Amino acid sequence: TTLSVGIVGGGATGVELAAELLDVSRLLNAYGVTNVDSDQLSVHLIEAAPRILPGLSERVSQTVHQELERLGVNIHVDTAIKRAEADRLVTGDDEEIETDLNVWAAGIMAPPFLAELGLTVNKKHQVCVEQTMQSVDDPHIFAMGDCASCPQGEDATVPPRAQAAHQQATALAKNLARALEGKPLAPFKYKDHGSLVSLARYDAVGNLMRGSASRGLFLEGWLARNAYASLYRMHQLSIHGAPRTGLTWLVDKLNRYLKPRMKLH
Repeated sequence: TTLSVGIVGGGATGVELAAELLDVSRLLNAYGVTNVDSDQLSVHLIEAAPRILPGLSERVSQTVHQELERLGVNIHVDTAIKRAEADRLVTGDDEEIETDLNVWAAGIMAPPFLAELGLTVNKKHQVCVEQTMQSVDDPHIFAMGDCASCPQGEDATVPPRAQAAHQQATALAKNLARALEGKPLAPFKYKDHGSLVSLARYDAVGNLMRGSASRGLFLEGWLARNAYASLYRMHQLSIHGAPRTGLTWLVDKLNRYLKPRMKLH
């Protein structure tokens, strides 16, 4: 018996989920929880764009594509899904992909209530803001992160990514202080520091130190996995502070030796 899983959306979430499912299936089989091994798991990763990870560089996209295919993932690009049913996904060309479980990981949609506030929003319910992150309707209302559609350059907006939200939070804190002091607000300028994609324990791929005139440093394998882990710790550091992050790191290290790789209850 083969378990077929359809993942709609070939962005970072869909890509990482596909690799994690294969890894988890091996662990569950090793623990004797299920008879379904990775060889009996059919994962379909479906992306409407011409390639997976369309928001990242073509080199990263191609490398991840090849690695996922090597792991056994069925990749469908240039494939839009118009309908999801209990046992299948129906494409825009009326082709059917038979599935037992469907996961929707395509795109960012802000909470619907944002469209009920009387503010201008886009089709994704994101509040339309100026580059200062002030609403286009009321300068006293600010929005950031996935909740906001912030212009960036010509005909572009700040991408809905964690590093963008982190940068916006820092910029907004400074702008709020400026507003309270009656000073002019500074426009937000997004800086892409690169991206890393984790493929469970199999691999990691990405680039760092990207700039407007630089393609950045391409990473994969052991170095990319360690860079991915370091970025995660930096994120924890910014949220919890040094003492708590240090304790969390120590506990995680100890748990690697004291606990199984998967919690089964």
